[in-house]
Amino acid sequence: MTALPPLDQKKILVFAATYNEAQNIPLLLADIWAVMPWADVLIVDDHSPDGTGTLLDEISQGDQRLKVIHRPRKLGLGSAHYLAMIYAMRSQYDLLVTMDADLSHDPKDIPRLVQGLGDGDFLIGSRYAPGGKCDYVGYRKELSRIANILARVMMRINIHEFTTSFRVFNVDSLKKVKFNWIGNFGYSFFLESVVRLHANGLKLKEEPIHFYNRHSGKSKIPSLEIFRGATKLLTLFLGSFTSNGTDAPSQLLDDVCMNCGGVFLYEKYPELMGAHLGGHVSNLYKCSSMGHVNKPQIAQCLQCGLEQIPLSRQPKDLTQLYSEVVDSDYLENFKIKQKTFLHTLREIRPFLRSTPGTLLEIGSYCGLFLQEATRAGWQCWGIEPSKWAAEFSRLANPNAHIFNLNFEEAAIHLPKEFDAVVSWDVIEHVRDPNQMLLMANQSLKPGGILAFSTLDLDSWFPRLMGRHWPWMMEMHLYYFRKPVLEDMLQKNHFELLHVAGYRHYASVQYIYKKLIYSLPTFSHRPLSTLVRWIPDWAIPVTLGDIKLIVAKKKST
Repeated sequence: MTALPPLDQKKILVFAATYNEAQNIPLLLADIWAVMPWADVLIVDDHSPDGTGTLLDEISQGDQRLKVIHRPRKLGLGSAHYLAMIYAMRSQYDLLVTMDADLSHDPKDIPRLVQGLGDGDFLIGSRYAPGGKCDYVGYRKELSRIANILARVMMRINIHEFTTSFRVFNVDSLKKVKFNWIGNFGYSFFLESVVRLHANGLKLKEEPIHFYNRHSGKSKIPSLEIFRGATKLLTLFLGSFTSNGTDAPSQLLDDVCMNCGGVFLYEKYPELMGAHLGGHVSNLYKCSSMGHVNKPQIAQCLQCGLEQIPLSRQPKDLTQLYSEVVDSDYLENFKIKQKTFLHTLREIRPFLRSTPGTLLEIGSYCGLFLQEATRAGWQCWGIEPSKWAAEFSRLANPNAHIFNLNFEEAAIHLPKEFDAVVSWDVIEHVRDPNQMLLMANQSLKPGGILAFSTLDLDSWFPRLMGRHWPWMMEMHLYYFRKPVLEDMLQKNHFELLHVAGYRHYASVQYIYKKLIYSLPTFSHRPLSTLVRWIPDWAIPVTLGDIKLIVAKKKST
């Protein structure tokens, strides 16, 4: 057997995730570098309120071995570990060592674990292997031990520990793994990762360790994670009988998140195209588009959590596409859409000034909301890229000021400060949502109101439908969750006031058509013949997957 190179000839990255670990971090770093002074250390901090992030920045300024990535909130321990895997692969490290930041794992064990990996792919530092120790006592220790025994028996993997984060990876081996299983970012990530890495052919090893109680601070494992872990184990057990191992690997994307600038994106859903081949046509970007068969590639950023069509896959001629939109179908149910916007105006009225003032709508389309606002006494301006929609709006409402321009171009023609800025189902379409929010802020008076609607992935309908959710379509570039939107509003100097389901009114015929076009292509023609038998009644639709957001511009 070829002798392995000495440890100090290997490029090693040691990783830990932090949340409120300011007391432990200096000790952890000192102990790591005491045994491996040549190793780099990566810390991902989830916006610790105790100042951990600031402390890490101060240390890194004087020591280039420390790499720090900040995230805006707690995004899951599993997602931080997956980010570390990507970081290690992209930065061409030989080995990745992962561990807890609370000193429950002893850094003095690192050299022994690295040596124990040898020519293997993946090693776990195990408290339950022969010779291992665990300082847990009582039910916590027994629950942990039983969980690992069950995992060993049910998954038929001959190791004693599935749930610890003290691990060593051969980075070249990680590069061969199918990561299509990623998506579970809680603590049960550690159980699932062992099962998936084993299924991908990696040689697993374990070495005994002493697992200590944390040095200081409190445990951050939510009680709910016990239930989630049990559910995940059952799912993996049942899946072991049905998986044929032929799933295509998800891609680790070489792209940039438009929200945070992060480069740690992974493919959550691959592209599925059925109705047309290649190219982008303006017909897919009109409001009444039925282009639900085509599903774009969706990526998730591990640094901020935003889900998005990768920037490299977004149409380069987006402004031109929207300028060419002609959408006569949108006007088929004119009165129903008026009802939607009248209801929306009533919903936001409690947050607006008592007497009507000035109002700007970003993406005003055919101007139906502006008509309702004008009737209510508001002085209205609208920005709309579609030439057809802007012209219709001008003719239908001569009292409103409509600009057939994008926001940046229109800004020089607008009044300096508005009392309110609104935007309905637009922010998910624009190239840079933060730029839109910043410009909206700059367009408002201090204390002015921003109201908009957009997609919400955390609601029950997209959770149920997954990849087949109707609103997952080419013209929607971004898919939001409330925490991500809160971060974006905060970053752009807004105070969040109100979040509620956004009510649309729609005809039963329209809903039926949407349902048809969410189904496989072969079913469209036969099911479309039944449309004439569907009543054209108007009904309110609030599925929760579109939210109404109201925010206030901060005074300072």
